[in-house]
Amino acid sequence: MKAEKLIQIEKGEEIFADPTYDITFKMLFGTDKNKEILISLLNNLLNFRGEKEIKAVEINTNELPVIPYSKEKTKLGVVSAVDVLCTTANGQKIAIEMQGQKTKCFLAREQEYMAKLIVGQVKEGEGKQYNEKMLETYIIVITKENVFTGKADFEKQKLFEIDIEPRIVQTNEPYPDNKMHWKFFELTKFRNSENYKKIDKDSSLKEQWLEFLIECNKQKTEPERNEIIKKGYEIMKMSKWDADTQALYWKQKQYIKDVLQDQEELIQETAEKAYKEGESKGIEKGKIKGEVKGEISKVKNFMELEVPQEKFITKLHYLTQEKFKDNLEYNLNYIKDHLAETESVIGDNLHLFDMDIEY
Repeated sequence: MKAEKLIQIEKGEEIFADPTYDITFKMLFGTDKNKEILISLLNNLLNFRGEKEIKAVEINTNELPVIPYSKEKTKLGVVSAVDVLCTTANGQKIAIEMQGQKTKCFLAREQEYMAKLIVGQVKEGEGKQYNEKMLETYIIVITKENVFTGKADFEKQKLFEIDIEPRIVQTNEPYPDNKMHWKFFELTKFRNSENYKKIDKDSSLKEQWLEFLIECNKQKTEPERNEIIKKGYEIMKMSKWDADTQALYWKQKQYIKDVLQDQEELIQETAEKAYKEGESKGIEKGKIKGEVKGEISKVKNFMELEVPQEKFITKLHYLTQEKFKDNLEYNLNYIKDHLAETESVIGDNLHLFDMDIEY
């Protein structure tokens, strides 16, 4: 599809682009001309002040691979939106990842990324200098969907800023001289936080940056925010983009929309299939349960007529199946001792309806 047609399709829908896509995230935080924006984001999300404050960064392109998108229906989920890797003036490695959806491999992949970042910091012959040579290393992960939805109490579940580092399990203490730090920001939880609706130009830059990532493409006019945030809005103003950049943005946006639609359809198909299979099994199980109850009734009749067991046992179909064989004697004696009980009660007490039975 030509660029002009793509632009025409979406014309008027957005004034500012969504900054959470590959192309837009890199425009903001992954180019040399916008280093001041990247530095602001890093310092405020990592709470770096004083000696820790980042003054300069070098952007490392293509050092960490981005797993490609997949549109195959058998592969659920949009993988990573983008990875921006940079090195501070003192040599620290910091990676920023924008994650569209929670996926099974996501958290494991973050550990692999950390391993790639710290490996090689200590060179041959520097074995006694590990503590000095290995620097504090950070991965910032911004997620559009909640990633941490475990067993924590409700109030803890509302935390949108989550710090992770290795800890000693038995004492719950930080691993001594730890160099590995992950910092997660869950945008959905942040949007539901108390301060979200109160954000203005005097709010912390951390809050203003996170709000910017959520609200940017929904704005019709540039809101009154800190000057560095306003620069972000200026970069996201699509009227300033050339036609090819606009086309690439709409193409990526449509692609992700298609992937999400594929997911939704697959989930719906799976749910319908499971329902039909369950319904079919339920009907079958109901038939079998009726047959088992009929056989229990038959056994009760034989016993009331004092027909010898060896005479009627060959006429049974369910109670003599292999899975009941070891308990056959017990089951028959139980039925004999409970002739007054209903077939349903006998079947339940003997667990005859709980097992798979050949029809």
